[in-house]
Amino acid sequence: MLRWHFILFTVFMSGAFCRPKPDSKEALGNWDRKRVQNSLEMLAAEPHPTGSERQALLANWLQSEAEKIGLEVTVDSFPIQVPDPALLGGNGSLMQKTTLELTARNVYAKHKVPGSDCLILLGSHYDSKRMESGNHVGANDSGSSSAALLEIMRQMKTQTALKCSILAVWFDGEESWLPEWRDGQERHPAQIQDHLYGSRHLAQQLTSCSEALCLPDRLGGDQIRAMILLDMIGMPDVRLTLDSYSNSGLLQMAQDLDQSLFDGSLYGRSSPKPIEDDHRPFMERGLPAVNLIDFENLQTWHQPSDRLETLDPASIEKVSLLAIALTLKVSQGN
Repeated sequence: MLRWHFILFTVFMSGAFCRPKPDSKEALGNWDRKRVQNSLEMLAAEPHPTGSERQALLANWLQSEAEKIGLEVTVDSFPIQVPDPALLGGNGSLMQKTTLELTARNVYAKHKVPGSDCLILLGSHYDSKRMESGNHVGANDSGSSSAALLEIMRQMKTQTALKCSILAVWFDGEESWLPEWRDGQERHPAQIQDHLYGSRHLAQQLTSCSEALCLPDRLGGDQIRAMILLDMIGMPDVRLTLDSYSNSGLLQMAQDLDQSLFDGSLYGRSSPKPIEDDHRPFMERGLPAVNLIDFENLQTWHQPSDRLETLDPASIEKVSLLAIALTLKVSQGN
């Protein structure tokens, strides 16, 4: 009998020591670079600014791919007013219409954890920058994070340690319709905010509930614990920016996980700077949010050279594993 007790104890301890730690790479799923590459090839095949036929096709494609994973998907189409580029730098007239109406599309895909009373938003914009000249397909900005988000959601379906439901959001209209971020407010007679159309649309629809913020009823009404945004994560030697607009607690948590997973290689050489991105409308509503963005490697940013061949699959994988680890940690209330 003693011998069998010893054998059972040995098997138990062996399993305990072999079980990966929650913050180890082994616990974060089996990342599939081939699937991510296939998604990237679809997302970066041609330009797809907000309102374009290609962007509408990609919204439908994202819906189809997310449904294949087993997620509850909603495509939210809504009108937006963008500044008419023909009037940039001019005064216009009182009788002249200064904006154009486009249709934007946010794609929402939920993984519902049975019995959960919380939800985490995971976001990426998927529109490419509108440019007057050049074939700008946006492989890094925004293909890298949008392809990664699909694979992250596949991994989330296998995470038994997940305590909160997850809503993936592919935002439309992050990019400004005019050449520069503040042109709509400062150099155009329309004097409107010309960026973050999709994230502002969702953030405005959040409702107050139990001293927190909840999704609108049509998306389930879940109470939101935090938002994690990914953007521009595919450049070689990826370096995440210490975004000073992000929630300080979430940003510190991301740095701690980077240290344990990657010896601090993602954040170690960056200095703080404010990044305006799709997390900002949620921060302004009081929701804790963090932006996982490489705003250090800007060689191809808003250039026709932002193409698939410039990306490093290892960079996308590293930042995605960090996002998964951060999501798990936030869901467990750590």
